[in-house]
Amino acid sequence: MQSTSIKKIYSNIDSIISGEKTRKSIKENIGNTLKDLVFYMPYKIISAYYCKAWNDLENKKKVLIKVRVNKHYFSFPRSNIPYRISVIFDNKTINLVFFSKYTGYLKSIYKEGEDITISGTLATYGKKFQILHPTVVDLNTINSETNTINTLFYRQKGGLKSSIIHKSILKTLPLIPEIEEWHSRFKERYPLMPSWKEALNNIHLGNENNILEDSSIHLLRLAYDEILANQLSLEIIRKSINKEKSNNYNKDSKNIISKFINCLEFNLTIDQRKNVEEIIKDLNFDNKMLRLLHGDVGSGKTIVALISALHVINSGYQVAFLAPTEILAIQHYNFVKKKFKQLNINVFLLTASIDNKKQIINKIKSEEKNLVIGTHALLQKNIIFKNLSYVIIDEQHRFGVNQRISIRNKGKKVDMLLMSATPIPRTMLLANLGDISVSTVKQKPFNTKVNTILKSDRNIKKVISFIKEKIKYGKVFWICPYIDSSTQENNSSSIEERYKILKSSFDEVGYLHGKLPIEEKNQVLKQFKDGKIKLLISTVVIEVGIDIPDANIIIIDHADRFGLAQTHQLRGRVGRGEKNGTCILLYKEPLSETAKERLIVIKNSYDGFELSEKDLIMRGGGEILGKNQYGYEDFIFFDISIHQDLLKMATLEATDILNNDPNLASDRGKKLIDLLYLFEKNKAIDFISAG
Repeated sequence: MQSTSIKKIYSNIDSIISGEKTRKSIKENIGNTLKDLVFYMPYKIISAYYCKAWNDLENKKKVLIKVRVNKHYFSFPRSNIPYRISVIFDNKTINLVFFSKYTGYLKSIYKEGEDITISGTLATYGKKFQILHPTVVDLNTINSETNTINTLFYRQKGGLKSSIIHKSILKTLPLIPEIEEWHSRFKERYPLMPSWKEALNNIHLGNENNILEDSSIHLLRLAYDEILANQLSLEIIRKSINKEKSNNYNKDSKNIISKFINCLEFNLTIDQRKNVEEIIKDLNFDNKMLRLLHGDVGSGKTIVALISALHVINSGYQVAFLAPTEILAIQHYNFVKKKFKQLNINVFLLTASIDNKKQIINKIKSEEKNLVIGTHALLQKNIIFKNLSYVIIDEQHRFGVNQRISIRNKGKKVDMLLMSATPIPRTMLLANLGDISVSTVKQKPFNTKVNTILKSDRNIKKVISFIKEKIKYGKVFWICPYIDSSTQENNSSSIEERYKILKSSFDEVGYLHGKLPIEEKNQVLKQFKDGKIKLLISTVVIEVGIDIPDANIIIIDHADRFGLAQTHQLRGRVGRGEKNGTCILLYKEPLSETAKERLIVIKNSYDGFELSEKDLIMRGGGEILGKNQYGYEDFIFFDISIHQDLLKMATLEATDILNNDPNLASDRGKKLIDLLYLFEKNKAIDFISAG
């Protein structure tokens, strides 16, 4: 049951934000509720010092000065000369510089002869001071104690400027309700801990220069709120799963598994055999299984999962195999259907675009002993299984907790195997999945290697010549970070531009990206497999699961734009057959030191587990846990790369809380239910309500 305070925090912003255009934009890009706005965090704070005399000014110093507007100097629309305004400070001239096509508004803001207070960074040009794109500020907002003004910056979305976002958030701050305190252990460690409301207020008001630093008690408090809610919900779900008994798989499956293995074109590795035994042993336990099959690129996890599926199907049950994309689901289906047909096992494919959907849905509902491979389409309410007992989720990080629960609830006593193709550090596993059993596959079926080469895009002609020679004997992937050039300042790395360039040098060229209809994607992949396309220009849509054994070269365009783990995933598309692969990391100069270090690391290491740990250190948890690239839990305050001590503390505390108060029925338990609602852990609350 939600408290009144929680209901207030989820109240609509319609009556708070004036201006229909701003309100609509906030709703579309940030959210509809008070909570959405106050949880939208600034990403940096800049402090400017109020200078009263010329001698206070320094090059590259962020300053706050009161000036008199002297004169506007107009620029011609087609020239590269910026718009300038000269202002007078302490009887000397400073130029304000604006690089913009639209400068008409500046006349109304900077009126000649009037005094105005501005903030910006000083720079020298021709031995004179200038300020590029200054900000007009209210003199009343200056901190009288420090003689500074702090400016908060929010990531701009959908045309919403940082200043508009901040003003909107400031309107909501007085409406934030007081919520009864739920912390105990955190308060013991941090006696000066602010309340939840104080922490949010202080961050958005930006009164302290260090308010966004890692050591900020305000951020630490909110980070612990978030990770405690996360760990508490995972512990609740895990306990509910462990309470339930598993179905009985008592039929001996050795014979059918041997037949399947004999159908394969390769031998299982020792690692694969070990993991098969481990998973089947777990499936045979009385309690329901929740296990992660964790492995590097090309380690053969899918085969392990399919063999475990045979063990369940052999006892007369259904198995659901959930894949994140239609391309991957179709590839799994095409691989397994002939092999399972020899074993008299039906395999069904269900995706959003298949033609015979109604017929497949009826078969899933009426037939026993089958494997159903599908995408998110399997999660729809109208999909009813006859006797689902085992769920395998490929690329588990692409599916949220609620989706995992949704598919599990389509059967009775359902066991679950989660697979992760991107190796994740143990700390990240813990943060996302809680305390579950983990099987790890490290050994790969093939002993082929991938040679990684770094090349500046200045050498693009040499790279093309290299491909011309090698394409006679195999196929080539060319990966681009963008689809088209419409929104990119440097458009050479888009599919659109690369296709134009490469089409003039190669005949059998195709392209693939996420916006193509699924029928067209499948057609392109088929042509690539059949050799009608020899050079495939693609986005990262091929990152997961695409298996073309005779594609042995991959060029990753603007490789400095990708993280280590993702680059390693892409590199894993080649060297999957009998021949060694080549990965060319094409980068644009000049490189930052961080980008240079990242490319050297990926060149020298082929261990996905090692790379993912380094990715965590180099890029930080914020990016690795972001939805855009990896799809993991989208934390707002908590950062795995800097808050590992909070993670450990929250994990221990969540266990202690539920051991002492399993239904959260105590006074503190009711406050913790508010915490779960605050971070939208509703499924965990449903489990508590259901006992």
